[in-house]
Amino acid sequence: MTDRTDELPKHNDLFWPVVDALRQLDGAADNDQLVEKVSEILGLGDELTAIPHKVGPQTEIGYRVAWVKSWLKWGAMVDNPRRGVWVLTELGQNASETEIKNLPRRRRAEAGNRKQPANVAEPDIDADVEAPPVSEELDTFEQDEWQNEVLEIIKNLQPQAFERLARRLLLSLGFSNVEVVGRTGDGGIDLLGVVKINDILTFRVLAQCKRYKGTVSPKDIRDFRGAMQGRTDKGIYITSGRYTREAKKEASRDGVPEIDLIDGEAFANLLKRLEMGINTKFVEKVTIIQDYFDGI
Repeated sequence: MTDRTDELPKHNDLFWPVVDALRQLDGAADNDQLVEKVSEILGLGDELTAIPHKVGPQTEIGYRVAWVKSWLKWGAMVDNPRRGVWVLTELGQNASETEIKNLPRRRRAEAGNRKQPANVAEPDIDADVEAPPVSEELDTFEQDEWQNEVLEIIKNLQPQAFERLARRLLLSLGFSNVEVVGRTGDGGIDLLGVVKINDILTFRVLAQCKRYKGTVSPKDIRDFRGAMQGRTDKGIYITSGRYTREAKKEASRDGVPEIDLIDGEAFANLLKRLEMGINTKFVEKVTIIQDYFDGI
């Protein structure tokens, strides 16, 4: 496969498109919305937007946009009130294109010769830009180490084991009567289950599970929808990989049954939330407030 990473815009070239995208999205967006809008503005096709980053489940364009967002946050152009949500500040709303593009130079001028800590990993960026300041508040590269590790484990499972894991996940989410039905002639259906609302309304749900390292295409979504026909109007597509932009559009296309999508990142987050194979420990952090003692 030909490496087309060089065809993607460089980090420096994404500063204005990211701000422009947020402005077009009424000043706020989640991670996926922002990457999709930036890709639309730059005219990037599915083949380019699907290029994976060298580490973890994130796409390369998603990684570069995340890097730019942390720079913009340092420059007070954007804020992220909660993880995965980005909002333009008043400064970002009113800044000119030149001011936005000059942000790295301003950072470098203010930093002078100050060096970053030795343990801070810098992305592969253009030579005239240094890494942004490190802050616990920055949602810099979106993916944590644990997500990369658990997704690597999942991607190396046997297909049947991935289906069993998906079944346990649906059961833990409140589905009932979940069965693994994947077999020859099943039309692409791997799981079936039932969702009950308010102990009255019940819906039959069909699911397809694909242990992919790459991307799910719109054709995959259409094929699954075809297999659902006459059996249910509700489907879930679960993958350890990612969905192309067109696949996401196909899943929610008007006039046909909508298909809910769970990609690798969402799958890992659900496993963490439900404590399925993942334990989370909260470490107490103690901060000394010098001003308090100075005021005594």
